Amino acid sequence: RGKLDEIDATGYGIPVFIATENEERIPAEYLSRISGVFEPSEARKEFYGRQLETAASHYETQLRPPFFRALVDYVNQGNSAFDCPGHQGGEFFRRHPAGNQFVEYFGEMLFRSDLCNADVAMGDLLIHEGAPCIAQQHAAKVFNADKTYFVLNGTSSSNKVVLNALLTPGDLVLFDRNNHKSNHHGALLQAGATPVYLETARNPYGFIGGIDAHCFEESYLRELITEVAPQRAKEARPFRLAVIQLGTYDGTIYNARQVVDKIGHLCDYILFDSAWVGYEQFIPMMADCSPLLLDLNENDPGILVTQSVHKQQAGFSQTSQIHKKDSHIKGQQRYVPHKRMNNAFMMHASTSP
Repeated sequence: RGKLDEIDATGYGIPVFIATENEERIPAEYLSRISGVFEPSEARKEFYGRQLETAASHYETQLRPPFFRALVDYVNQGNSAFDCPGHQGGEFFRRHPAGNQFVEYFGEMLFRSDLCNADVAMGDLLIHEGAPCIAQQHAAKVFNADKTYFVLNGTSSSNKVVLNALLTPGDLVLFDRNNHKSNHHGALLQAGATPVYLETARNPYGFIGGIDAHCFEESYLRELITEVAPQRAKEARPFRLAVIQLGTYDGTIYNARQVVDKIGHLCDYILFDSAWVGYEQFIPMMADCSPLLLDLNENDPGILVTQSVHKQQAGFSQTSQIHKKDSHIKGQQRYVPHKRMNNAFMMHASTSP
């Protein structure tokens, strides 16, 4: 029992086989936790060996997340591509000593796996079909989102996707002064929204702190609205969007529940720019910081979260993702459908991802 408990505690779902001697019996309580029972003998070793190999192969395959699994299967087929990339699985580099060093440094499989999206066998990232779609659905489940979009050119682009999908000229955007410049570009320059700024703290050393507490008071925010759009000051939800830097560059992280409770009723949506975080929902003591763990109802704002997977998570450079959690307001006029979000997504994505 102790060894089985130890294996189960890893959470890896490792298949377990038990070898018995003579007529030894396995207690019934163990049977649901193991993959098989062997009675070692010379006559059966090949048969049992095939079972072990099959179990090991199946285990290795199911360990892989959806897109990686499809990629491995595709590369193992040895397909030849004559469109792009032009290095032809690294063969181009092999024709020169410097290029050969380049391939040897990174390893051949990196180049064999550098694929164009022209072959539909691998699905399509732009229209979310096949393996990329399954991978995004898997990510949404892991992060407690309703829908997830993978972005290959950083959270600077993820922010612009969200902001261009939600905002139009004349919309009011509640704007954290700590926001990354991509939010300025997307909300103010590209979309033409009107900002209402949230004041933020900085100490004498220049360290970036949080938004001042009084900025979350409704009466104060309505006063600020009268300065830029007086006709909107008494609207029930004056802000189309609030843009909050969930984690600042210097490590200040908000309690997402408190943010939503304070300003959520004033906003159609809240975008939490989580470029420097994204791990909070997997750490019990930080669970209240996660916008994606919130219990939401039809009166709450829609939630959008952008994450730099290449920063505090484990992605390669420039990988980012957008999490959309707004099924609780579906059917309301303020709801942003997938079609609108994806039009903004495609505007900022390369046509050759």
